[in-house]
Amino acid sequence: MSFLTAWQPQSLTQEGRTFPAEMYISETIYQRELRQIFGRAWCYVGHVSQLQGPGSYFTLDLAEQPLVIVQNQAGALRGFFNICPHRAVPVVLGSGQCDRLSCRYHTLSFDLEGQLHESEGEQTEANPAEYPLRPIQVETWGPFIFVNLDLQAGPLADQLGELPEKFQRYRFDEWARIHSVDYWTETNWKLYVENNVESYHEFSVHASIARYYQATQAEARHHYYLQYAAFPPDDPDYAAKPPELISPGLGEPERTGKSTVSLFPNFAWIVRPWIAIIYLIDPQGRSRTRIRWDWLVPDSPTARAADNVQPLIEFFDNIQQEDLNLLPAIQRRIESSGYRPGRLSPTREVGTHLFQELVMRYLTRPD
Repeated sequence: MSFLTAWQPQSLTQEGRTFPAEMYISETIYQRELRQIFGRAWCYVGHVSQLQGPGSYFTLDLAEQPLVIVQNQAGALRGFFNICPHRAVPVVLGSGQCDRLSCRYHTLSFDLEGQLHESEGEQTEANPAEYPLRPIQVETWGPFIFVNLDLQAGPLADQLGELPEKFQRYRFDEWARIHSVDYWTETNWKLYVENNVESYHEFSVHASIARYYQATQAEARHHYYLQYAAFPPDDPDYAAKPPELISPGLGEPERTGKSTVSLFPNFAWIVRPWIAIIYLIDPQGRSRTRIRWDWLVPDSPTARAADNVQPLIEFFDNIQQEDLNLLPAIQRRIESSGYRPGRLSPTREVGTHLFQELVMRYLTRPD
């Protein structure tokens, strides 16, 4: 019997186990995830700084779906499948500025609301009403852009729950995006998320940050996992930070500790008072995942200066590489005949348990 058809919710304290191998290696399950999770949940796609005013746009393939996000003439965000409805050619490439989205194949042209405008060559025979770009939902949380491919889905607020209220003091609208990197791993996307929503492997894999995980507070509920760790009293990194590098307006907990957030299915961050790493987790195959990292700092000349930024880039890149060096080996061993599901830690893997429960709730919904 398939794990999908036999699945029942599990109690973490009594019976919580990791997924069986089929959840990481089955092409059938992967395709269902693309439809049922990435086709129906709110997914993170980028930062508002990727748009520079009316007519600006950027493209991406999210979970193998070609999308374009554009700012219309009024400044509002719009999203579409990056597919000409005539013959499936992209209507725009990369990122930039435009007045219209234009197919390069037969020169059909669409306005920034996705409506067919006219052909730049011969007069088109298409009825404009029958040829709009296929829209998607677009909403923002602060500077973070989310989309939902399901036009019938509820608002982003339903998925965010209490997160905006909990983190409003960070005022991420006032932070600057100073660096971005696309990382790739030959790993199922769920393995990467699971690695990010526990506090177990840091002691052995990440020696540079292990001290922060001696005493953590963790909460896993709704669609998110939260983790907080206060800086040790003698922490040299925290003690050395001058006030001009710290985000203004933070309360005592935010100023004196680090937070991790993972919002189902593909958004996460690590934030300290002087740096935030924003994750976009993007499945691009059954065992291939793109992870976009954006580095944010408080928007001040001192924080944006190279002598502050470069050490932060190198420090967090090293942490990412430590995980990326390990995860493909886990993927290969899951694909072996010797793999068996293991018991989840009731204290250190609460986020992994919630994430897996959410995956299964989405996958077992009716089509």
